[in-house]
Amino acid sequence: MAKKPSGDAVNRQNAPLAAPGLVQRRDREGVAVLRLNGPDGNRMSPALVGDLAAALEAVLTDPVITGVVLTGGAQGFCAGAFADLPLPGPDPQTLPPVMAALADLCDRIEGAAKPVVAALSGRVASGGLALALAAEARIAAPGTVFLCPEARLGRLPPGGAAVRLAWRVGAGPALTLIGGRAMGARNALAAGLVEAVVDDPVAAAIARVLDLVPAPRSRARPGLDDPAGFAGALAEARAALPAPLPSHRLPDLWLLDALEAAQLLPPEQALAFDRARAEDATLRPEARMLAHVALAARRAQEPEPRPVDGAVCLALDAPTAARLVPILLREGVSVLVMGRDRETLAATLERVAEAQFAQVRAGRLTQAEAEEDWTRVAGRLRLDPDQPPAVALADAAHLAWLEAALPANVPLAAWEPASEWLAGLAHPERALALLPAPTRPVRLCELVERGPETAPVRAPLTALALQVRMTALRVQEGPVLTPLIRAAARAAARLRALGARPEALAAVEILPQGLAEGQAAEDRADLPLPLDRLVLLAVVNEGMRLLAAGRALRPSDLDLALVMGAGWPHWRGGPMAEADALGPMVLRHDLRIAAALDPDLWTPEPILDEMIRRGWRFADLNETTPA
Repeated sequence: MAKKPSGDAVNRQNAPLAAPGLVQRRDREGVAVLRLNGPDGNRMSPALVGDLAAALEAVLTDPVITGVVLTGGAQGFCAGAFADLPLPGPDPQTLPPVMAALADLCDRIEGAAKPVVAALSGRVASGGLALALAAEARIAAPGTVFLCPEARLGRLPPGGAAVRLAWRVGAGPALTLIGGRAMGARNALAAGLVEAVVDDPVAAAIARVLDLVPAPRSRARPGLDDPAGFAGALAEARAALPAPLPSHRLPDLWLLDALEAAQLLPPEQALAFDRARAEDATLRPEARMLAHVALAARRAQEPEPRPVDGAVCLALDAPTAARLVPILLREGVSVLVMGRDRETLAATLERVAEAQFAQVRAGRLTQAEAEEDWTRVAGRLRLDPDQPPAVALADAAHLAWLEAALPANVPLAAWEPASEWLAGLAHPERALALLPAPTRPVRLCELVERGPETAPVRAPLTALALQVRMTALRVQEGPVLTPLIRAAARAAARLRALGARPEALAAVEILPQGLAEGQAAEDRADLPLPLDRLVLLAVVNEGMRLLAAGRALRPSDLDLALVMGAGWPHWRGGPMAEADALGPMVLRHDLRIAAALDPDLWTPEPILDEMIRRGWRFADLNETTPA
């Protein structure tokens, strides 16, 4: 039976804190509702963690408060990981203080004498997931999504989340979520991660607090109820790790160790072990580089465009249409597929249908989903002037034809256009080139801008790229990925001419695929630096040329281009981040040594002298805001 709130509690219902900040308080029925109100989607910054710790302490020591509800309000509970690591550089890595502060806060929530219930909505990720798991119960809104981004950041979930998640749902589901697969509210309910999915989670959480008030504090750990299944999931995950284990994959092994500790150790020791392993992973240089890549990707999309509002019109060859149309349909977009004649149009639509059926057969799409998606695609030989599309996409063969059929105000993306593509357009100001990276699957494309005249179409075409699940990288007047790859190829060719063997170049993990091949000279020269360093220096030097010419907006964009578009190992962060890890003085010193091998390839660009004079790193150039 719920405890009746005292008179003081009733009188203070809905009373806010005197100075609302990153955590806002409302008291309802003797329950303190603490709403996170931090910037950037409630990512767990030191300020937000500190304010929440102070607010929690105030309500836990308030005699008229019987329990606590944690919620995130309209913006969701926690959008993702907070960027708590320093930028790449030669300075040694130290633990960010917010790690310990968040872990202590989660321990305080779990050990609280009053019930704490989490009312969840939106994204529940990273530190937010740790807070929710520390609570005694969790209530979710229907659209809630649980995520663990730490695996792709080379880290373990913060705040003891790995151990507490395993305690709740077992090793198998915990590995699935921590491995990067999002979990929706209904699946979270089925897994036992949440107690209920309701339209008003705050009201339900208050009711749950009142039910828990008279009960003694206890923590069930249903995830441990099947010891054999728990151990089996861990054994299967260990067997799937590569042998020998690459250095950058060590955090994957440490995660398994932490989950095993959840089963084998007493609770306090398990959490302490989890914290130690999380700290170990954080101190690795790979974590710093992966954090840089994640920040580069976020930075490249700012400001995040609004989704395309209306139909997307496509005029593409059949294989490209079959790759892109199913993605757009899964994103809920209506698609008009254009064809010059009935035979070509029918063949293109057939390829799209085949691509959808292949997804159904592979289990990535249900038959019902495929049929529902197909209701949003239409084939057209000509456009209806009364129903113009919101945006259009055409390849080189169809570009001029489609542009002539479009109203003048419809933004047009040119997919891999020919070199003189603008000459055939009546309205070139509404068109931008969209250049997909050569990797498969394509995760990045370059959006080639041409000055202020094309600025109005930047946002809708960036949104189009995002809706085909590509990161759109803004570049000016020409691509950056091709020159960077060409610089690596020139370095490889020059090193082969100096006697470097193809098998030695193949071991250079930053060299794009296929560039190590070729005949090496018989005479082998003594190289002043390792092959890996020489390739890196050539690419960094080309990156400096692109920055000086204004083609690249930021150094981090160059890193993102190679990581997402050319297979540069993501745990190395990209060439400009690696250059920052060396430091500008070491970079210039090594370039001057390498210049003896090929002055055109390795002579330091003048921008480096300017950076040294001003005390800058490439990271400092990332802070400029492009127009």
